[in-house]
Amino acid sequence: MLNWQKFQRPQRYLGNEWNVVQKRIGDGTLRICLCYPDLYEIGMSNLGLRMIYSLLNEFEGVVCERVFMPAEDMYEFLTKSNTPLFSLETKTPLYKFDVMGFNLSYELNYANLLHILYLGRIPLRCKERKRVIVLGGGIVNPHPLSEFVDVFFLGEFEGKARKLVEILKKFKDKESRLSALCEIDGFYVPKFYNNYLKNGRYYFEKKYPYAKFPLKRVYVKNLNTSYYPFNWLTPYTKIVHDRAQVEIARGCPNRCYFCQARCFYYPYRERSVSRVLELVEKIYKSSGYENFSLMALSASDYSHIKLLVEKMVEMFGKKRVGISLPSLRINDIVGGLYKELRKLKKVSLTLALEAATPALREKINKKIDVDILFKARDIIKLLDVRHIKLYFMFGLPEEKEEDVKEIVSLVRRLKKTLKVRINLSINAFVPKPLSYFSNLPMEKEETLIKKKEIISQGLLKEKIGSVSFSFIKRSMLEAILSRADETLSKVIYRAFLLGATELSTMAQGKM
Repeated sequence: MLNWQKFQRPQRYLGNEWNVVQKRIGDGTLRICLCYPDLYEIGMSNLGLRMIYSLLNEFEGVVCERVFMPAEDMYEFLTKSNTPLFSLETKTPLYKFDVMGFNLSYELNYANLLHILYLGRIPLRCKERKRVIVLGGGIVNPHPLSEFVDVFFLGEFEGKARKLVEILKKFKDKESRLSALCEIDGFYVPKFYNNYLKNGRYYFEKKYPYAKFPLKRVYVKNLNTSYYPFNWLTPYTKIVHDRAQVEIARGCPNRCYFCQARCFYYPYRERSVSRVLELVEKIYKSSGYENFSLMALSASDYSHIKLLVEKMVEMFGKKRVGISLPSLRINDIVGGLYKELRKLKKVSLTLALEAATPALREKINKKIDVDILFKARDIIKLLDVRHIKLYFMFGLPEEKEEDVKEIVSLVRRLKKTLKVRINLSINAFVPKPLSYFSNLPMEKEETLIKKKEIISQGLLKEKIGSVSFSFIKRSMLEAILSRADETLSKVIYRAFLLGATELSTMAQGKM
């Protein structure tokens, strides 16, 4: 029995949250361990992980448990005491599960995946182990991990969960499971394909006759009939996004040239107002959360956003439940939505401006009129908005020095006009696969450093709020990993051997 008082935030490992799933494990039970390769408070903020966990536990004869990347103190304890990493729900060592499923959405967590396998006493390479490792999430390019992951799921999991469970229960040996999965759209099994470079061109072909080719990303056609969890897991410790989440739309109708998510979650789909309200009511009653986030890549594009907010305000009456609307455009607030928003317990504004000049926003196809922000001063005051969060990028294609300097000028003018605290998140542009800019080179490091210095020096004496910058070497490493082939698996493995728990530590010179 572990002495939990030895660890910081032991709630990360207890697995006794409100609405946690506890099922009887009998002979023939398919045991799956679902892993998010980052800290508990980050993983439990991920909507995809919550959805997969609840969905798999709906199936008879299946038990799905969770594990997260342990913090430094727990990692040290596990290695020094020779204790295998265990699941939250039953404290079962990972090597005893039939299948490991990873939900991975960030390239710099690649090394964490290897650490979790290592701590769980599971061989790292596909050819060295008998159990199946499945990976899904927001990773578009599977090649750098193909040496370590047996099956990559391409797309949205809800529609294929039953098929996965049926195959895993029907076949007991690894080879039969992989052969069956590769014949189904949405499942990519690297061992059944060849990927090689010849005369300066990449070629991709299948070497197993029944494997699906070409590979297809699968998606849910109707969000109203798709699965959604309402017995909301409620942690006993603070997590990054400590609120209930209800997805109102998936995909994005806009065509920002830098955006990968628009292509990855294509096509754009919406849940009906009635279905969203049904989910909100069930989650509210089952969890006790008093803050809801209406999830969408662009909440402004939801067809009935004003009606939905009106109905939610009406539903909760004087309970003063908080509602967060990410990626809301200032146009919508000025257009009348503020009349409903002012009835809420708390209103916060988050705006992704990305570029400060109209010319550069046009080049990246970011359709937003910043001037409306200045005209909305009275409405922002009426809503009692205390702070606004703004997102910018630097190092964009065709960016000039005056575009960078205008970030400082724009923030200064907004602060003077709106008289609110402004929190800034300023990141180096990373070209990603599937985006319109996917084949463009990333800005050189010395140029990015110079541009970052222009912004930071310009904001140095401005009392605006908080300013956070992305670490440039980290962004460059992210660009490499997101567009690499399978040869980079050696780098990932080397980073793991050197102790990197996030590949960015290598870029920061900590190795």
